[in-house]
Amino acid sequence: MSEAMKNKTVLGPDCRISGELSLDNDAVIMGQFKGTLRVSGTLELTDSAEVAGTIIVGHLRLAGRAEADVIAENGLELLPGAQLIGQVYTSNLNVVEGAVFQGDVCIGPKAMEAAGEVLAQHNIAAPAPAATEDYTEEQYIDEPIAEEAVDASEVKTVPGSVNAILQRRRAKVLSTRG
Repeated sequence: MSEAMKNKTVLGPDCRISGELSLDNDAVIMGQFKGTLRVSGTLELTDSAEVAGTIIVGHLRLAGRAEADVIAENGLELLPGAQLIGQVYTSNLNVVEGAVFQGDVCIGPKAMEAAGEVLAQHNIAAPAPAATEDYTEEQYIDEPIAEEAVDASEVKTVPGSVNAILQRRRAKVLSTRG
């Protein structure tokens, strides 16, 4: 057995598990799981995997189907063919072409703090938020917006604070042209 496989739990394509599963290492799931799944390391859900419930992991690589709330402290990758429906809380999200995501997402250093309600339902303490620098919106403005750019008032899925920044930025650019 290879060294990489010694520290990895593998549930084959014929596995059907329902309930709660906690693993202190990396894992690969090829079959079906329904319930609460906790993996301290990286969880890989292959293209044959189907998961429903709650997934709490260090890192998630999804190629299969999941209808779940996902808390992935160190990142989430949606690979080609992946289908995810649910709430996502993660520090980093990578959605590859061919993947489908439907739901709400909270990304960034405060995502684990925002996941507190879901974690509380499973009696898990939320990790302490990472120290972050304070940024001003001007630090994100590096070039003028073209007039044909997205109208911030048309953006419906952006959280209010980001929408407000977009509106102020557009107003600032338009006022410099006028």
